[in-house]
Amino acid sequence: MIKDIRDSSDQTKPRLNRSSRNLAGKGRTAVAQARLILLAMINVAQLWVLAATVEAALAQRFSALLPLVIASGICFVVSLTLIFWWRPASRRFTSSGYLKR
Repeated sequence: MIKDIRDSSDQTKPRLNRSSRNLAGKGRTAVAQARLILLAMINVAQLWVLAATVEAALAQRFSALLPLVIASGICFVVSLTLIFWWRPASRRFTSSGYLKR
């Protein structure tokens, strides 16, 4: 009889939705994987720019060096922003820094 009362009280309690927790974890994993893929793509682009810079320097085409150095710097800045600033939003804070209620 006591067991029956416990079973009925368990049915009235709201259950936690565990799938929503898993979705948040999967979303954060997806963001981390996207950041890694973007970093790899930027790294490949930067290697291509480096190869073009070395080729231009060896061919003594110094007029092409300035745009290539600027492109390499842009790749470097974008990769730094990916590493340090692009992070998934927390559950508690908004993007502007205010607390959610």
